[in-house]
Amino acid sequence: MVDSASLRGPAMKKFAIVIAAIALIGTPAFAADMGVPPAPPPAPVYNWTGWYVGVNAGASFGSVKTDFNAADSTVTTTVNGFLTFHAPGFSGSNREYPDGFMGGGQIGYNWQYSPLIVVGLEADFQGALEKDSNTLSSNFTVPALVTGTAVTNYSTKIEWFGTVRGRIGYVWGNGEVMSYLTGGLAYGKVDIEGTSTVSGTINPPGLTFSNTRGIGHSQVNTGWVVGYGTEGKLLIPGWTWKVEGLWMDLGTLDDNDISCVVACKVTGVTGGQVITHTHFTDGILRAGLNYKFY
Repeated sequence: MVDSASLRGPAMKKFAIVIAAIALIGTPAFAADMGVPPAPPPAPVYNWTGWYVGVNAGASFGSVKTDFNAADSTVTTTVNGFLTFHAPGFSGSNREYPDGFMGGGQIGYNWQYSPLIVVGLEADFQGALEKDSNTLSSNFTVPALVTGTAVTNYSTKIEWFGTVRGRIGYVWGNGEVMSYLTGGLAYGKVDIEGTSTVSGTINPPGLTFSNTRGIGHSQVNTGWVVGYGTEGKLLIPGWTWKVEGLWMDLGTLDDNDISCVVACKVTGVTGGQVITHTHFTDGILRAGLNYKFY
């Protein structure tokens, strides 16, 4: 006969194991019944695809090289029976650096090609206050007869410009910042204006002469532009910030002088025509805001 007391120990251990297993199985349902909140969903990834418009402002730093070629001036006097002599012209190159404030607006479209790549097209139009002036002078003599000076005053400027550019960007960080390369067509109004004056004194008898030629030409040029920028999402829905730098080439401007004003005490001054060839380039640094349409 088996003693019931001898089975009590193993039986009790088996019973305890069964109870513990039932408790573990019932825990998830019990926790759900207690209203434990589920894990939060992942944050939405920012999508760059769509149309946008914006404004920008910054500074432009131009570099303008002008090649000059001024012809001799012929001076005719009544001295010693209609004395005629030549006042020398000049040729050479000079560089100016027109700079100033610029600002405008842009419109474009982005297409997010993949989680990391964005391609797009952007057009902008800018008003500019870029201008620089310079004075070139040189003295000349006709031995024992004439002393004189040739002076050229001129200024170059970029009045406005625009671009139409492609963009390709790389999305980094949490997907809300994009760095991009950009390049395409540039166009703008460029201008050169000034005067070139040859003047002097005939000794004896102290007669003076002056020959002034006007320089002036402006036109709309086309060229190219390249650059780099970074754009990022702001906390305000729909808005992004951007900072970019561009390098623009607006081509060349050729000019022949447009007028001649003679003020002298001699019978005539002719010649002195001035020909210029000017090449306009521009560096741009600007910041802006864009609003993206959803």
